[in-house]
Amino acid sequence: MRLALPIDPMLAAEMIFRAAPAVWDLVRDDIITFATRWHQPGKADRAVRFMIMTGRPEFAAQVWPLASSSDRQIQIPTLRGPPYFRPRVLGDDLQAKLSGLAEETREQLLSMIAGESGLDGMDLAVELAKIDPSSKVQAEVVQNLQFRRADHHVADLLSSAHDETWELIARAGYAREIRDDAVAKRLQEIQSRLVGATTDPSQRLGLLFQQSADVPGRDTAIAAAIADQQFVANNPQSSWLYLAQRAAPAALLEGLRQRLAAGYDLPLHADDVLLGLDVVDQGPIVDAVLNTGREDRKINAAAALVGQTTIEALIDKFLTAAKALREDPSNRALSDEYMRIESRLHCTRPAIFAAVVLRKGESDDSNAVDALASLVAHHGVHGRGGDKPLVIDPTSRGAWIELLRRWAGTVLAIPTGGRRELSHVASAIGRLGFDELVPELKRLLDEDLLRLGNARAGRADALRRGDIVASSDASIIHDIQYRSSFIRIGGDAVAGVAAQYLEDRDFGISAALILKSISDRQLNVPESSFNRRWPWFDGVDTARKVRAASPRPAPANGLAAPIVAAIDGLARPEREKEDQLLAINLMRVGLGMPHGDHDDLVARVVALPQPLATKPMLLAAMVLDGQIIDADLVMQAIDDWLSVANQDPNAWHKRQETWEIEPWLELPFSTRPEAIFEGLVKVKAFYGRDWAKRWERVLTVVAAIPGPLGDGLLLRLAREHRDIADDYTWMQAFLERGAVASVLLYLDLYNEGVFGRGPNGVDAWHIGRQLAAYAQRSPELNSELQTRYESIGDGPGRKVLEQFFGEAAGENDIIAMVKKYAATKQPYDGQMHRALEAVATEKVPIGEDSNAYNVYPAPVGELRKALFGMLYGSPTEAAIARRCLEEIDELRDEHGIAADDGRHPDVMSERPWPPEAKT
Repeated sequence: MRLALPIDPMLAAEMIFRAAPAVWDLVRDDIITFATRWHQPGKADRAVRFMIMTGRPEFAAQVWPLASSSDRQIQIPTLRGPPYFRPRVLGDDLQAKLSGLAEETREQLLSMIAGESGLDGMDLAVELAKIDPSSKVQAEVVQNLQFRRADHHVADLLSSAHDETWELIARAGYAREIRDDAVAKRLQEIQSRLVGATTDPSQRLGLLFQQSADVPGRDTAIAAAIADQQFVANNPQSSWLYLAQRAAPAALLEGLRQRLAAGYDLPLHADDVLLGLDVVDQGPIVDAVLNTGREDRKINAAAALVGQTTIEALIDKFLTAAKALREDPSNRALSDEYMRIESRLHCTRPAIFAAVVLRKGESDDSNAVDALASLVAHHGVHGRGGDKPLVIDPTSRGAWIELLRRWAGTVLAIPTGGRRELSHVASAIGRLGFDELVPELKRLLDEDLLRLGNARAGRADALRRGDIVASSDASIIHDIQYRSSFIRIGGDAVAGVAAQYLEDRDFGISAALILKSISDRQLNVPESSFNRRWPWFDGVDTARKVRAASPRPAPANGLAAPIVAAIDGLARPEREKEDQLLAINLMRVGLGMPHGDHDDLVARVVALPQPLATKPMLLAAMVLDGQIIDADLVMQAIDDWLSVANQDPNAWHKRQETWEIEPWLELPFSTRPEAIFEGLVKVKAFYGRDWAKRWERVLTVVAAIPGPLGDGLLLRLAREHRDIADDYTWMQAFLERGAVASVLLYLDLYNEGVFGRGPNGVDAWHIGRQLAAYAQRSPELNSELQTRYESIGDGPGRKVLEQFFGEAAGENDIIAMVKKYAATKQPYDGQMHRALEAVATEKVPIGEDSNAYNVYPAPVGELRKALFGMLYGSPTEAAIARRCLEEIDELRDEHGIAADDGRHPDVMSERPWPPEAKT
């Protein structure tokens, strides 16, 4: 024991616990002297852990005040510090000591003895809890024993427990877990009594969830509690819906059905749950759905429960309302009812809805066709099927194709019909997505374009007549509906059709976008994020490398070829303005697809005699294609815009937005990238201080310029135009460049105070976490940051690096921190602790993308040896090194010792650790 003490006191403590009394008598005085010297009174330090592990009652005077403390920050570390709590260390008069403690303190102490000790502690906790007057103390001890599956101890304690204790245990839901049949039966009886006596439906539901599924009447009671008018279905503090799905799914469905029938609120996210219910065609739910005379959004969810008969009745009401609305379009009440019926139909089950429409759709009435086609096109709500093909019975595919053909023929057969009807049928075809209907879709498009031309030709006459419908029709374009339908169908047939419209002024751009969508689908190009605005420049470097390759790779497909051919015909001086503008926009789309070398054609399009204001997106597409654009062209466009804006009597209106000028500031990929600063200065001067704007897009684009050029531009932008974005955006711009040099530049700027100031400045903690995430992808950053830390002064940059060490420190980083702390006379602090924890432990996620993880010990043998050697350096350095060693020991106590690490920091030095163990 005396030999083990200066090597590892905890090993010595375990030996003492297991040794014979005669051995203890030999070492008693030395051990007590050592423990007293090592212990800091009032603290649950490692010396207390040592005392508890010995199990010797001689340490009761030191341990009892800590174990019985009302301060949980002291009591819990004391009782949980050792691997097992050994209650003998509390002394022999424990019952008398307990009687003087407050109920809450007794509850915590006895429950933790039951939960943290061996069998001796569990026995002791049961005996002391039996005679304790508090039901809460007894219940807490039972719960800790039950957690450890100490069935015998639980039954023993409950055999003489207070009645209130039984009730507390029953409320906690332990009836299903306790194995003693008699105890479990009594708890179930108490649970049943509590369920009957509880008036609050939420509390009653919680008790019911704790009952076993085979308890008679449980599911009926759960459904009744959910259906209770007083039940709060949308309590953000409750997870009842999740629990009900796990414990009683059938009862949940029945309860929701009853709530719908009664007209009560449904919980959020209940829509998917309702799909588990069978549909109905009679009863209060059907009556509520068919009552379309009043607004009640929760009834829309009930529409998912109605069957074919009810849906058919709803469609009849919808067709009647549509007809009446055509005759009286200004009737607000009728319009509102029309929309209510439409909303409820959109929430019905797709397959049932489709079957009803298929049965009722054989009509030659163009108005009925229009209404039904509109329902098919828009059935479902966004995120719940509305953006996917309509679900139908696969065996009805042929019937649907014939029906949609018939609908197309019906609306096409009326020369004086409206274009809206055409677009609704086209959208319905797209919603089903059958490629057999491509010819019909093309016929609808042709007719739409023809009628659009006629409407435009007659617009002046319509205005003279005061015909608002006819004059408005001339300005409405339905290209989005046709484009979406063609894109949904896709394939070679659609590509062939789209190529025929590329020179059409009204549908040419949509035709090009259709071809691009087909190309993207062939090449598995991911869809762009809704929250990410085009253009995005992170692929410019790759595009330039592809252009520089010799020979240039052949295009992955030929879908851009018809676009190029159309541009070649349109991009000519003799063509009209509209044709040239179409060529400009087509080139923008074509450059985003696989294509050959068409630089001469691109230059011809850029040179077309159209205002520069029509070309910013074309130049952006050129940049994304890897080309370097003319800086003078960009500056001329900025000057032109400023000239017009300054002469505009409503210049204040232009100062409210940036969408006209911002695209030109997003083009630093030019012959003179630094020209962006000249443009930015001019534009900011126009807006002035009163109308100052953020220009985050400018920062994002500059950050996308690769290599030293990008670093230099970004550095200058930060120094000269810090105000164009917030601190967080600046941090992301530097760190996401993926280069160590960029990270170090940002660190220098932060240390200089360029960033991190003001109420919205990013702090060192956030930056440190970002650096740690980046360091995982770029290991060479660690050594660079350590070198920077050794030379950095006592400024903001040092705090950032220490926060980084707290996330991803290495052993050398700890030594550097100790020396830095000592040099600046900074005491050990929480930041040093976090860095030590990062080194001494390894956090392994329990699953992919999980925020929960297991903590394992990491090897720290070399670090402990180096720190141990520093104990004999300067007093300041030694004090910090010692504290680090102590913290590492506490981490090893908690998480274990790595496989190859020794107990002593440097056993060959023959010096004791801790120093108090010196004999």
